[in-house]
Amino acid sequence: MIKMTVETAVRNVLSKSVCSKEDIQNVVRSYADVTKENQKEVIHQAALTQSSKTVVESVVRKLDADKVEREKRRCNLVVLSTPEPCKDSSKEQKIAEDNKFCCNVLEIPSGDIEACWRAGKIDESKPDYRRPLIIKLKSEKLAQEWTNNGKGLKTATGHWINRDLCAADRKANFLSRQERRKRMEKKS
Repeated sequence: MIKMTVETAVRNVLSKSVCSKEDIQNVVRSYADVTKENQKEVIHQAALTQSSKTVVESVVRKLDADKVEREKRRCNLVVLSTPEPCKDSSKEQKIAEDNKFCCNVLEIPSGDIEACWRAGKIDESKPDYRRPLIIKLKSEKLAQEWTNNGKGLKTATGHWINRDLCAADRKANFLSRQERRKRMEKKS
């Protein structure tokens, strides 16, 4: 914008056959007036450019972190509302109980399971709360089969087996479910 104004002023001066000292001073004065008037706008635009760069860098870092998180969870399943192992049991006994639950109740072959563990800590103030059970399978293909290709699978015992999603994917799924509900309500 400033450049265009100065160029217009210079063209007007140069279109005359003879450039006097007074004409040149007018051009310089004109340029000074334009820059003074638009200085705030130039500073504002520079600040916007810098903040946009910061925002873009932040988003790129977040996307990279989400990609790493997805890669770590690609072979994992999550099962909610599974019974907690006995509080008095040792850590090894609790792990054995969870493995037994996976094999006997969920009917996942023990050869397909690499590891399983509980997410979170036990909250004594909520005695009925059950921590999610995370099951790491040996391959991503097995995880897809056990979750009906990402849609979730309900076992005969009433437990849902779902993919273990990162926070960004869980939020995206939540928002898409909300949108779907809104569309269904509008149809009714």
